Amino acid sequence: MKDQDPLPPLVWDSQRIQIQGFTTGLHQIEWLLVMLVTLYLVVMGIPEGGSWELLMATIGYFGFSLMASQLRFFGDRQRWLLAIHTWVMIGFITWFLYSTEGVTGPLASLYLLAVVTSALTLGVLATLLEVAAIAACYLLLIQLGGTTLMTPANLALVSTNLVVFLIVGYLTAALVDAIQVSNRMLLSMASEDPLTGLFNRRAFTDLAQPLHAMAERSQQPYSVIVIDMDGLKAINDSQGHEAGDRVILDLAQRLKSFARSSDLVARLGGDEFVMLLPDTDADGARQLMQRLLASVASSGLQFSVGVSSYPEHGQGVEYLLLHADRAMYASKASGGHRVSLYNTVQHEYG
Repeated sequence: MKDQDPLPPLVWDSQRIQIQGFTTGLHQIEWLLVMLVTLYLVVMGIPEGGSWELLMATIGYFGFSLMASQLRFFGDRQRWLLAIHTWVMIGFITWFLYSTEGVTGPLASLYLLAVVTSALTLGVLATLLEVAAIAACYLLLIQLGGTTLMTPANLALVSTNLVVFLIVGYLTAALVDAIQVSNRMLLSMASEDPLTGLFNRRAFTDLAQPLHAMAERSQQPYSVIVIDMDGLKAINDSQGHEAGDRVILDLAQRLKSFARSSDLVARLGGDEFVMLLPDTDADGARQLMQRLLASVASSGLQFSVGVSSYPEHGQGVEYLLLHADRAMYASKASGGHRVSLYNTVQHEYG
């Protein structure tokens, strides 16, 4: 087993999950913008000057959004791609207003779509920056329209719209922040074991699958270890369940201290734990567990361990978990407090 962490720390990123969820909504907002622009052109007619450029811009913008939705541009933490979409949206709206009636027309409020999109996906600071860019676009459109800003009507128009954009953007971003806090709490409740703070069975299953897929692509081994305490029932019966919980916590802390940041450690339930060690073969996992057993020799803590490894002991996480569990029971049948590899017991327990 290598000393260096081969993979980044395993965590569930609620913000990333939420951004990926907003991706579909982003494309729907973009298509709504195209529909509104198309409806305006059908009802009001295409302007005489620059009609070709306006049609090409509308088609090009729709094509950009459609291509992004099909190619799934939004990977892990690629927030800058979301920012590109909002800035392209602002540019398209500005071109459309310039080609039609400017900021005095009925569709000047289209900028709200860009503000809401930014607030949903990028946060308060990015939204404030885009509102400032929209303000500059307003001033540019007024200047290009041949009018002056310093009139009561234009000042009222610009200031009112910008205040609305700021309020909508801030409130939407604040709401998204509250949703993210709630999501983090829900993810914690759904993925953590309340006693030990380790991942639970469901989280282990969800997080183990991408690690298996990575091992398949890279043709690297990984090991699954099942650990079950010896004599916990006797402790609960003689000293009470609080003493049993303390022993479980002791083992959980020891497992975490022996694990790398890339290793997956979870409590399956009761006194049974599981570890997934990326880039680690069966011999490396066995040596790690033997060191762990040696470290608790004077503490009285005892547990049985079973090890299976990809690809030699199975082609999927569920099979490796089953085989490691069988190897663990072989350790118990041999007297407990020892490590067994699945390949040494597979004929007896397979």
